[in-house]
Amino acid sequence: MRLTGIRMILVLAGASAQALSQQQPSLAERAVNLALAGRCAEAMPLLKQASGESADKDAKRVSGKFGVRCAMLLNNQSEAASFLTRLQQEFPNDPDILFLAVHMYSDLAFRNSQQLMQVAPDSIEVLRLNAENFEKAGDAKKAIGEYRVLLQREPGTPGIHYRIGGLILENLGAAGQAEDAQKEFEEELKIDPRNAGAQYYLGEVARQEDKLPEATERFATAVKLAPDFAEAEFGLGRSLLDSGKNAEAVEPLEKAARLAPDNPTIHFALATAYQRMGRKDDAAREFALQKSAADKINTNTKALHKNIAGVDDSRK
Repeated sequence: MRLTGIRMILVLAGASAQALSQQQPSLAERAVNLALAGRCAEAMPLLKQASGESADKDAKRVSGKFGVRCAMLLNNQSEAASFLTRLQQEFPNDPDILFLAVHMYSDLAFRNSQQLMQVAPDSIEVLRLNAENFEKAGDAKKAIGEYRVLLQREPGTPGIHYRIGGLILENLGAAGQAEDAQKEFEEELKIDPRNAGAQYYLGEVARQEDKLPEATERFATAVKLAPDFAEAEFGLGRSLLDSGKNAEAVEPLEKAARLAPDNPTIHFALATAYQRMGRKDDAAREFALQKSAADKINTNTKALHKNIAGVDDSRK
């Protein structure tokens, strides 16, 4: 039977209790024992103290995870988030803590969506939530339909034309054509002229149609609006590179590579720019980085497929 939400959090926390040994601080032991006994209201102050003050890493981990467990059982969302934040600071990139975070935030999302539908069933927020759920389910037509209903009620709502345009681009043919997406992004800019994402997508549409001057202008505007927008920097650099402006392309491509160092396509474009300028050593470095980033993606993809295949085999 599949475990999700709060039930999975209970399992994760219970498994961690086994990590405490006789050498662990008595404060952490008392806190965990209270939590295991279902006395979360009493356990919470001790769990907070133990997770923050214990010198032992295992005690901090277990106390923190039980803090998340108890806070969720007591429906104290802010405390749950506080416990998880401390865990993530103490154990960055720890798979165990990341897995706990996935389930905690998933459960919080479910709880709040249910509350939203109960207290404001006819609100535009519920329409937007329904549309986003259709997006997640891969049903672009229904998502666009919900967004259009929202726009009929609130025509000036920021971000909605942008979402529709993105869905059309992701589902060309089934949801519309590139010119339909373009119209949505242009409508978005009438509502929110500072929407860097809309400028970026208009630049991408123009680039794909080989309208390089327009693409360059759109990407440049997106970069001005959002200086750390890696995709926009890459779009600007690539458009300049395709226009034969190799020297001008270098700066945005270098910035894109700094912002998104694991993107092999950016490294390849930057290497090409260097190569065309006769900067052989720089080009060689970027080609090597491109290969390294691509290899990393392939390794991660194979590991993921292997795990999925293992799950499928276990169900046979």
